[in-house]
Amino acid sequence: MFDKQYRFRGSHAEKVNKLTAYFCSASKAKVFERNLDVYINAPLIGFLYGKRADLDEKKNPDTGQVFNENIMGEQVIHASEELIFNFRLIMLLDDEYEPNEDARVDKAFRNMGDNKSDEERFDSYVRGGVDVLYEKLIEEASGPEEIIERLYTFLDDFNDRFNSAVSCAELISLCGKSFIEDVDNV
Repeated sequence: MFDKQYRFRGSHAEKVNKLTAYFCSASKAKVFERNLDVYINAPLIGFLYGKRADLDEKKNPDTGQVFNENIMGEQVIHASEELIFNFRLIMLLDDEYEPNEDARVDKAFRNMGDNKSDEERFDSYVRGGVDVLYEKLIEEASGPEEIIERLYTFLDDFNDRFNSAVSCAELISLCGKSFIEDVDNV
């Protein structure tokens, strides 16, 4: 797993193309620099927003071919550590997919990549994340200013949804507590 080329297909390929295109040609600004950057971030966005999507075969009307956006195998291999981390995190947290905690641990660590349905579940979150990113950042944007505003709004919303309940003081106290417990156990 994460040792070969990855291919976005259909409408998701089209959306990835737009997420990695210049949205302001004067400044050469992009939402994401590379397809790989979308691939690394999309499954987490898909999972956190509870969005999964099926594979589709949307075709380019000019060529009649299914839209494709590739990530070369070398790039995937180079980013495999991050991708494996994301896969494991989703397998551990997705209690809707696997209610049994021990089975989730097995999926994440012992049997990673052995089950095609686990890989498909992860890919469905990748596609769902692409949908969320496209919808929130690019879809029907009137120009660069609106994309920048949407990016700011998305990040602000993300922070409110997922980070507002975590305070620095709590993190420090948790780190301090575990550090003190570790020292006491030595």
